[in-house]
Amino acid sequence: MPICVKSEIGPLKRVLLQRPGRELEHLSPNTMGQLLFDDIPYLYGAQREHDCFAQILRDNGAEVVYLEDLTAQVLAGDEELRRRFVEAVSYTHLRAHET
Repeated sequence: MPICVKSEIGPLKRVLLQRPGRELEHLSPNTMGQLLFDDIPYLYGAQREHDCFAQILRDNGAEVVYLEDLTAQVLAGDEELRRRFVEAVSYTHLRAHET
């Protein structure tokens, strides 16, 4: 799916979203400002707001595509790509917890 933006003010046709998940539970007062949060968001409230936003986009004719679903579709079709992806994510996760 090539990216083609011909207008900054025309109707939105398709949007890529990621629903807030447990990653919000890892925010701390030390990282909030860096991630542009004023306060630690409440997961359930963030998910409700996100779902309302996604529905508004749909109601106005936009196709809502979720990053998680798109990633799963891409990885399902290529065993080698899936192996490299899992390896990269595992490495990143391990590095993040070394400190």
